[in-house]
Amino acid sequence: MNSQISWLDFSDSERRKMVEVISLFKQRDTRDEMGLAQIRDIFAEMFFPGTTTIQTRARYFLFVPWLYRYHEVRKTPSSKIGERMRNRELQLMRALGDAGETEGVIGQRSGASLQRFPSSIYWNGLRVWGVLRYPGTMYQYYRSLDRYYRSKTYLPEIETAELVQESNVNWDPNLPSIPEDFPQTVSFEVTAEEATYLRERLLLSCNQSLLTCLVDQYQPVEVDFAWLHPNQADFPDYLIEKLYHARNFSDSMQGSALLYNLMLAEKRGSEELVEQFRDRIHNWRQRLLLNERDLLSWNRNDFWRLTGEFGRVYAATQLFVNDWIALLLDVGTIPDPTDDRNMRKLVHDREYRLKRNRSRLENPRHLELWSGDAGTGQLGYRWGIGNRIARDIQEGLAKSE
Repeated sequence: MNSQISWLDFSDSERRKMVEVISLFKQRDTRDEMGLAQIRDIFAEMFFPGTTTIQTRARYFLFVPWLYRYHEVRKTPSSKIGERMRNRELQLMRALGDAGETEGVIGQRSGASLQRFPSSIYWNGLRVWGVLRYPGTMYQYYRSLDRYYRSKTYLPEIETAELVQESNVNWDPNLPSIPEDFPQTVSFEVTAEEATYLRERLLLSCNQSLLTCLVDQYQPVEVDFAWLHPNQADFPDYLIEKLYHARNFSDSMQGSALLYNLMLAEKRGSEELVEQFRDRIHNWRQRLLLNERDLLSWNRNDFWRLTGEFGRVYAATQLFVNDWIALLLDVGTIPDPTDDRNMRKLVHDREYRLKRNRSRLENPRHLELWSGDAGTGQLGYRWGIGNRIARDIQEGLAKSE
């Protein structure tokens, strides 16, 4: 029997959050089993504003407005813009494949059956970065176009520099010009001009983010987490503080998910999985012991003050996090949670409060649906996609140097 999710589609932000939730179910180890998504997303938006887990490459931040500008100049009516954008985005997808791009082509597997297009995936990010000036949702923008055309004077079927400057109410007037052969000939390679433009947008719109810091000052690196960046000690103090709290939270709370999966393995009676999760908890604890001094001196009041400045966390979530961290860090040394009754009860009660009759620890039917590994991946706060986008822009900037 297949599970289904439905929701009322009120806004781009709500739609974006739901699609991210659905995308996480497709990725092993990343589901939010302990209800930590609010805190995870607060830090993710601090570090990589305007990004989502389903974005792929930096040049989509140009592809999407170019496609819309193409249709605006040609006065595509509100009733036709959705269909024509879909066709144009499918053309872009095919052109990227023809160009040999294999990493990050949205729709590469789905083809014409693609449900989530780059235009919707990047819409909010374009606004956060200041590329998009229209204040409403994508569908409000579609409905506004006929009125927008009536308020402007257009030259028929021709786009000139003067025309772009005159009509750019919806988009940043400094947006780089649409390449002549776009989207028939296209790649993910960001030009020096484009990289300079994206860097300037980040400096103007997100100047205290980790994304902007990486793009503006550092060479591309490949590490698993932001706090492992070789230049982290040289980051601005405000980023060092945020990374310190983000790392401690990520390190500490992973143990609750590992313990939860151990308890599920015991419920299922799988000796192999029980042994596997006991080993993983042991390895997790050994890693924490290497950072024990920082963890034991961690000021959680500062942590909550920081998260409170950027978002709201439910009281029940804050209580669970405080209780887990107290059991983990307030006993003088980091304990082994595998057989700790208090930790087990805390995890059991948290899962039941979140899921009620869908609790895997209480409902045998839902335990049967457990894949054998749920939500154990360490929180990275969109580091993977943020670093990929930063690297695309950095490589473009290197050309100008």
